[in-house]
Amino acid sequence: MKRHLHIIGIIGLLLALYGIISAVFYSNILWYSYFVVGGTLFLAYANCRLKNDSILKHDRKYILKTYGIYLLFTILIEIAGRFVLGLWNYPFFSLMDEFVHVFLIGYPFVFFFVRESFVMINKKTGLLAAIILTTLVNAFVHEIPNTFVWVWVYTIPYVTLEIFQINIVVIVGWAILVLVPLITKRIIDR
Repeated sequence: MKRHLHIIGIIGLLLALYGIISAVFYSNILWYSYFVVGGTLFLAYANCRLKNDSILKHDRKYILKTYGIYLLFTILIEIAGRFVLGLWNYPFFSLMDEFVHVFLIGYPFVFFFVRESFVMINKKTGLLAAIILTTLVNAFVHEIPNTFVWVWVYTIPYVTLEIFQINIVVIVGWAILVLVPLITKRIIDR
């Protein structure tokens, strides 16, 4: 394996750990950008090591197409979930923070992160089991650190059932975030 991939893996792991530590211990409102970029790099590296498909195995054109489609899904999800349904908000972000940390980094790298975790889980399970497991793992891995910072706050009406301070609707909603990379891959690979 190329030396630069090892460096990418180490940097990714350090960024992801920094993100979680800065959320839990320092209430850093920018924690999530570090976490999703670092987690994506680390999982992509791990998939390369395991000889699985990985975004690191694709050329720049494929990665940019994927990122562009992820941006479109970002806009659709934000319009539907936040602006139309009012299910969440970002109380500490300025407009520029939202543009950078939600639209340019947040969602697109969540989708890359989810893609890499799905590839890893799907290698050992069937499609439906992989979707369910990827949804559950990512829901908790991404949402639990946010309970220390509340960078995004959910305002879900009528449903109060929570697991680890995470509304059950949020956990189920992560299935949408898992399906986005799968749909994107089908679009690009046509």
